[in-house]
Amino acid sequence: MFNRMQTAAMNILRRFKVDNAGNVLPMFVLLLIPVLALAGSAIDYAHLNNVKNVQQVSLDAALLAGAQDGSTNWTNVALGSFNANIHAAGATVATPTFALDANRGYTGSSTAAVPMNFLRLFGVKSANVVATAAATSTSATGNYYCVMALNPNAQAALQLNGNASISITAPKCVMQVNSNSSSAVTMNGNTTIKSQENCFVGGLQKVGNATIAPAPDKTCKAIPDPFAAYPRPAFGPCDNANYALSGNKTVTLQPGVYCGGMKFSSQVNVTFAPGLYVIKDGTVTENGGTFTGTGVTFFLTGAGAAMNMSGQANWHIAAPTAGANGMPGFAIFLDQNGPSGIPDTKSQLSGQAELYLEGIVYLPGQLVTVTGNAEVYSPSPYTTYIGDTLSFVGNAELIINNDTSQTKVPIPTALYVQTGGVLALTR
Repeated sequence: MFNRMQTAAMNILRRFKVDNAGNVLPMFVLLLIPVLALAGSAIDYAHLNNVKNVQQVSLDAALLAGAQDGSTNWTNVALGSFNANIHAAGATVATPTFALDANRGYTGSSTAAVPMNFLRLFGVKSANVVATAAATSTSATGNYYCVMALNPNAQAALQLNGNASISITAPKCVMQVNSNSSSAVTMNGNTTIKSQENCFVGGLQKVGNATIAPAPDKTCKAIPDPFAAYPRPAFGPCDNANYALSGNKTVTLQPGVYCGGMKFSSQVNVTFAPGLYVIKDGTVTENGGTFTGTGVTFFLTGAGAAMNMSGQANWHIAAPTAGANGMPGFAIFLDQNGPSGIPDTKSQLSGQAELYLEGIVYLPGQLVTVTGNAEVYSPSPYTTYIGDTLSFVGNAELIINNDTSQTKVPIPTALYVQTGGVLALTR
């Protein structure tokens, strides 16, 4: 249609060009040019709008398909849907981009170059149109992840050796292991797992008296890192360098930037005032003492960042509530891509008398190890542990008895199970 109208308009102009009889012709042609320009602009605009509509419908469908899949493969599912639906006649459509937002919502963008049929006569050869979309998948059950091993293919991504055990009795708590290895979960010796649901992408290997209940789900998809796009806090220069405390001392520490980490030794008694503690280019290390804090987040970033707990220390840390200073919902948050270097590849919770963390312990890219006689006991109303891989060795024990009705610490939207969720377009 557009080509036929363009051809007709060009034929009219050619006839006027060769027929110069009469004095009125030049004036008529001059008046005709803006009329044709307006008509051509309207036609080209209609073409642009048509391409944009096709683009938007295709992108919306793609995001809903990706959200329904919800796995680490969701972008490929979305792209397949988009390519199957996009039919923008005459336009050149670039490959769309897809990403998760901070709440594990699904976003997409598509750009198309549309050739102009009439406006090209005035130097406008093409115009770009952009479509954007966003979708969500809201949990239908209210279940959330309380243990996650994110590595996609590691052997023993979740490992229990010796007399180690994991006991999870929270009614909506899901254990997720993303590895597709045939030995993604290994249990050796007198090890036990008792949880509400075990979602293992790969296989389970048991040796000795190892037991697990319930049995792993028959089918399970790998889930994207829920906090890969979570906003990292901004922070300034160092407030403290290589902070160290030893002996029988009692102190109250203030939020700030602790460059080089924190080192505690002997039976110190430390209270952390509410707020954000940035541990930059170093570790939090202790071999005993008592550590308490409410409304506290440890943000680990930079070269060698890690948690290294040993001895017979007692920790009682509650994450900030919504709207408070720090990072609401997070007790510990590791930034894998800080500007000053690469974090350590492991964090260790070893030999603890008790470890109470109300909130999320997020250590992506690290092997999180609980060793010795450590007891990671979580009577807190809400605790979630996330690492690249997780290892419980010796007599280590992880007990999670969550009751989220008893906490004001928020569960981030990204942590809820989306499988079978309610899909909706939000933009």
